[in-house]
Amino acid sequence: MNKKQSTEIANPRTSGGAFEFTEADTAAATSLGIVLSGGLDERISRAVYAFNNATRYAVEAGYLLLSVKAEVERGQFESGIHDLGLSSQRASELMRMAKFATALPEERRAEMLMLPKSKVLALAAADAAVIEDLLSEDGGTDLDALTVRELRDRIKEAEAQLADAAVERDTAIAERDGLAKKLKKRARDAEDHEGTPVVIADIRAEVAALIHKGELSVESLHPVLVELVGYSGHEQAGEWVTPSLRFALSGLVALRLQIDGAIKSCVDALGDDSKKLQSGPDSLAFLDEAEIRAVGEEWPRLVGVHEHESSMRAHERKQAKPRGKGRPEAAPKAPKA
Repeated sequence: MNKKQSTEIANPRTSGGAFEFTEADTAAATSLGIVLSGGLDERISRAVYAFNNATRYAVEAGYLLLSVKAEVERGQFESGIHDLGLSSQRASELMRMAKFATALPEERRAEMLMLPKSKVLALAAADAAVIEDLLSEDGGTDLDALTVRELRDRIKEAEAQLADAAVERDTAIAERDGLAKKLKKRARDAEDHEGTPVVIADIRAEVAALIHKGELSVESLHPVLVELVGYSGHEQAGEWVTPSLRFALSGLVALRLQIDGAIKSCVDALGDDSKKLQSGPDSLAFLDEAEIRAVGEEWPRLVGVHEHESSMRAHERKQAKPRGKGRPEAAPKAPKA
């Protein structure tokens, strides 16, 4: 039985020196088709040439892939590069490097081709504003002096600062636009209310709307109570009518006490002027024309909301009853805002 071949990879830093040229190096280079013959100057020149052209070949491959991708279907492009042993991720990296070269000013492209591929790939994935800052002549970064990790860290830091600046800018713009709308509305309201302070006009309009909402609630409650009384002779629900009426009555009394408290607060604040009021004052009598118009516009919406609430309660009561044959009725639709 043949002895199993070892696949352990030797560490070059612990096997006779980091850059000691060995017979294993010669065999590996030969297997890769790399020619190691020639004089010293020739081999140094070839080494520099190979290094300088590594990025160029990658960018060239990216442009070739871009041109092919533009002429074939997506699936055909993917299968074509896979058949030739090129992964989609590597193809994307090469095409990204080519697009990065296109985005650079013409005078900077040759300089970019002198950088290692890993640095170019890191730059190609960065934000355009970050690239411009890194490559700017004033305070630009010496890319040759940075390692790939240092370059990536620098890009991450710059992108984070750019994101923070964008958030601050968007926040400032939103605050500016909001303030402009408020000022515009305030100026328009001041014209509509003919000198009435905006804050007072808003409060008065809100008070009027709430009072009308209370009126609607009471008006909606009355038919519900009438319906409740109608169940007095019901076989199953009849015994629940009296306690339900007590529940409604206690709620109305508590509500009346709250209303009396609010009335007393207004009377105390008005003092002698409260004697001039009628027993049932019209809340609209204390509004100007613009406020009355605002209340009038709000009125249909409030009516629609309360009618919908009343319809929903009736629907729920009907659904709670024993149902016969047929499809159940759909719930009432809410009014549009």
